[in-house]
Amino acid sequence: MLSTAASNGIVYATYMAMLISGIGIALYWRSDKSSFLSSNGTRTGIPLALNFIAAC
Repeated sequence: MLSTAASNGIVYATYMAMLISGIGIALYWRSDKSSFLSSNGTRTGIPLALNFIAAC
């Protein structure tokens, strides 16, 4: 059984790795903004934001 500190270290290290990879992907795609933003299909930003809030 891991201690609380070890568990938190694993969780936050994983969180930081995912955050950094997400920022890297966003920076990679920023030059081609039209195809990156159109990947969500026909949905606009407001319904996507409301869906995200409802999922939390």
